[in-house]
Amino acid sequence: MAIAGDAVSMRKKLFAGILAVFACAGAATAAPAQAAPAGNVVYAGDSFTSNPEYWRVVANRVNPEFARQGTPTTDGCLQTPDNAPRLLAGKTGLPVADWSCPGQTSRSMLGRLDRAIQTGDLHRKTRSVILAVGINNYGPAGVSEGTNILDPGAVQAAMVADMKAAAEKIRRVAPGAKIIVQGQLSVSDPVTAMYCSVNVVPNLPAGFPIPLLRDVENFSHDAQRAAAREIGAPFVEIKDPSAGHSSCAPDQERWVAGVIDTTTPNYHMMFHPSRAGSDFVASEVAKFI
Repeated sequence: MAIAGDAVSMRKKLFAGILAVFACAGAATAAPAQAAPAGNVVYAGDSFTSNPEYWRVVANRVNPEFARQGTPTTDGCLQTPDNAPRLLAGKTGLPVADWSCPGQTSRSMLGRLDRAIQTGDLHRKTRSVILAVGINNYGPAGVSEGTNILDPGAVQAAMVADMKAAAEKIRRVAPGAKIIVQGQLSVSDPVTAMYCSVNVVPNLPAGFPIPLLRDVENFSHDAQRAAAREIGAPFVEIKDPSAGHSSCAPDQERWVAGVIDTTTPNYHMMFHPSRAGSDFVASEVAKFI
């Protein structure tokens, strides 16, 4: 019985650590106002979108100036050159203003949209705005915002309210902009709830079931779809078509990394997308631009 209890405790600690990675947000700094080109795209999202290198996330807590050298940032938020927004720009040829930020929730995104307006990135001639948030609402960030994360219905209601507020901000400034709600890559296996946290033997991902993680992924997915319906925006389905590319997929098919991981190609941060995962997201979003 003690062994089983230890296993449960280990799973809980791992999931708590995963949520903590999501919660590592960059501090905002002022930026000068300058109008982005007409027909541009504004992309708001969390760390699955910004996808910075993990060492920078850690260093950003103690030495932000050092952590942000040599990598893209927007208003102090760490990003990376091959994340979904920048890959989207390459695929479409459109100017994309990347307002993603590690730790972002639907609530904190509202402040990011305000800054996008203030800096001139979101304006009357903006073509599209992509909103890619959700899962952080179910973790520590949601708690800090006063949401009861033990009640999925309450989290969804709060998220829908935030997305309505976001849509109002966008439409007030850019009435012709197309608002797009984007889903998230599958992290755990949707059937077995396996999260493969240890990927060190080629094509032999290892881990254990975390039903809570699978449930949170499903809750977030449902909330995103509900929000899209409420604000009259198309929903880019990412979770279901990426189900075969979760952390437990074979190495070359894996789009989300584990925690101890030497076999997932081209990833920047544990528990986050590989370049192939970001490329898939960008390709799907491009269909709606």
